[in-house]
Amino acid sequence: MGILEKAKEIYEIIRKKQNVFIVAHADADGVAGASIFKMMMDELEIEHQIKFVNYLNEEILAEHRNQSLLLVDVGNGNLKEIKKMGLDAVVIDHHMSYEFFKNSLNPFHYGIDGGYEISASGLAHLVVRNLRGYGDIAIIGAIGDLQDRYGLKGWNRFILHESNVNVKRDIRLYGRNKPLYKMLSFSPLIPPFFRNVGATIKFLKSIGIDENKTWNDLKWNEKKKLFSSIVKTMVERGYEMEDIEKLYGEVYEIASHDIREIAASINSMAKYGEYEKAMEICIKKNFDIAKKFLEEHRKNIKNGIKIAREKLNESKSIKYFYAGDKIKDTILGTITGMLIESERIMKPVVGMAENDDKIKVSVRAPKNMNINLSLAIKTAARQLGGKGGGHRMAAGATIPKGYENDFLQIFEAELQSQSVSL
Repeated sequence: MGILEKAKEIYEIIRKKQNVFIVAHADADGVAGASIFKMMMDELEIEHQIKFVNYLNEEILAEHRNQSLLLVDVGNGNLKEIKKMGLDAVVIDHHMSYEFFKNSLNPFHYGIDGGYEISASGLAHLVVRNLRGYGDIAIIGAIGDLQDRYGLKGWNRFILHESNVNVKRDIRLYGRNKPLYKMLSFSPLIPPFFRNVGATIKFLKSIGIDENKTWNDLKWNEKKKLFSSIVKTMVERGYEMEDIEKLYGEVYEIASHDIREIAASINSMAKYGEYEKAMEICIKKNFDIAKKFLEEHRKNIKNGIKIAREKLNESKSIKYFYAGDKIKDTILGTITGMLIESERIMKPVVGMAENDDKIKVSVRAPKNMNINLSLAIKTAARQLGGKGGGHRMAAGATIPKGYENDFLQIFEAELQSQSVSL
């Protein structure tokens, strides 16, 4: 049985239910996936409720053990508990797991890498596509999961062709409709200008480009001049072609809106608990309601990166920081990932912040490292009574307070056992 046949089977299981309790991950992909299933429930007149969580644990499962559960972008790390508790559950999750559960749509069972070939909202699209297509929402979710970093591939490409998303080649920076000095100084992809408005304005003036124009305002010859000057600057500063190639490539838009900015808006709203409004963006395509949330989110990210940099420490194989309550745990992963990009860090980075009575851990690794963060963090967290999982190059965990140093030691040892170069 292929993944499409399994998706049809899952659809039939859900369609026959009278009442469904949806539990989804509180990020852009989880919101997009939940939105797709909400539209399905509404169309089929299935009663439903939706709950968003930052992580799924046995307590949450036990709380809803008497309901028909639909787990979206969560669940693959909890299959043993789900089976042990005998839950009536359907799992739609793209995170790595080879654990078998009959009522699940797990891409890894079909040789599909859920880290970059399909997201949870993409899986949701495959389930409901026989009813009607939700390709646009699925692409928002995939891009929210950063699966477009080198262009959408695999089943994301298949879904792209079933959507109304416009694809073009352009500069791959946020804020193409904002003044150029803001677009350039906000992007960690261009380290010479990142967080340095003065240097950015000076650079633009030196090549005769008005810093208050937007990228979209520029004529073709101006765009060409600006881009070639950016490339020249990065080459002179010693950046590799792989870093430079990230700046230009496929850009995905809906109704002239950059999907990366839409996904970032949804993600920021989810991080602050504005789930209904985040779903409204997906379902009603009301892209304007999230602007103020995105601006506030960007301020928090900027401040978080500053804190992380100040607290950054280093051991043999990793870099790490502990932010306490200075960084919101829901944006810890974003900050850890952006820190790697902006500082060109060549080791895995571990970020830690308080999460109620526990510690949230987010781990990111630079590209092309032959390691599996998901396995390492899962093992380390489990030894301390916590839980962890995720993808090869991006993973997270929760551990008890007071065990931060123990976690770092175990996690680093796990990485060293995976790679002799660490």
